[in-house]
Amino acid sequence: MAQGILDSVNESALRERKRVASYRIGVGELAQFDMRLLRKLFRELSEGTPLEGAKISFELERSRLRCLGCGREMSFDDISGKLSKQEREMVHFLPELLNSCAKCPTCSRSYFEIEAGRSVRVMEIVFDE
Repeated sequence: MAQGILDSVNESALRERKRVASYRIGVGELAQFDMRLLRKLFRELSEGTPLEGAKISFELERSRLRCLGCGREMSFDDISGKLSKQEREMVHFLPELLNSCAKCPTCSRSYFEIEAGRSVRVMEIVFDE
């Protein structure tokens, strides 16, 4: 995953024919990644590449869920308080399990669509001028 993101940023630099000064990676809160480990991986994998020395930052993308019963939009935090520690951990590894262990605070249905917060993506690339 980290190598794929670095490849994508590098391809953008090659396409623009510019050096990357910095780039920002969005990490969804449901993606369950250790940010310190990601930072270390990105630094190590960029050594000896055109991205070496570029500033990297990570931004946590908050989750956004929508109840398909009543349409209420909420975050994972809005419903995670009623889940056991084991259920919260399971949802981080397989977010679709949310439908079997959580209920909408408004209509009590268990049918959610995860609209944001589960991906890892390049949010911004800044090139040297």
